[in-house]
Amino acid sequence: MKFHSYGDKKNKTILALHGMLCDWQKFRELLKPLEETYYVIYPAMTGCYDGSENFVSFAKESEQIEAYVTENLGGELYAVWGASQGATVLTELLARNRISIEKAILDGVYLAHQGIICAKLGLKAFLKMQKNGGQISKRMQVVSKLMGLGKEDLAEFSLLYWGSSKECMQANLIENYTYRVNEDISKTETKVYLWCGSKEPYAIKSHEILKKYLKNYEEHIWPNVGHGVMLYFHTDEYVDAVREKLKE
Repeated sequence: MKFHSYGDKKNKTILALHGMLCDWQKFRELLKPLEETYYVIYPAMTGCYDGSENFVSFAKESEQIEAYVTENLGGELYAVWGASQGATVLTELLARNRISIEKAILDGVYLAHQGIICAKLGLKAFLKMQKNGGQISKRMQVVSKLMGLGKEDLAEFSLLYWGSSKECMQANLIENYTYRVNEDISKTETKVYLWCGSKEPYAIKSHEILKKYLKNYEEHIWPNVGHGVMLYFHTDEYVDAVREKLKE
């Protein structure tokens, strides 16, 4: 994992966790306005940058984040934002409770168990897309449908990093589709914001799972949109919403 920071370090610190097998730089372009008032750190997840080792697990990703925050920020973060798999990693980070996080925004978190078969189908689809320069295959459309994603959600694939190895993709997809909530998340004191679109059935199911454990949460479901649509297609409105929650 590599960490990239922007903005004035004197400001409150936000950690921004990108989605599955994505390019951190593309997420930075979307969230860049936050750097005007916050010190924003963008980790490049393991396996998602040139020369990276292969991905192992969400626990290992959390361990690296904890080490960085402890060494460079005194173990404290004002807020963490996570999208899709980044939000799932964030649930593990909250459950481990080894660094202080005042606020957490989980957008499109996936904790509803989809299984190893979906991971295997996904691997074949990702490898084909990688070979074809990112072109969305029919297999990927099928996998996306299994994930509850519609046609409008497929634009998010433009955010992917296509330099990941087969081994990295396989480990990542298996973890993504078989990971279950770490029940220690019930101990977190962090204020958690649960966000997703009304057309995200798996994210909505995941909210229901998290509500069983979280003590302090607020849920918002964006009407008539799917996975990542607000961030990708309505960026200004989305960033304003992030700012609003961070000010509360």
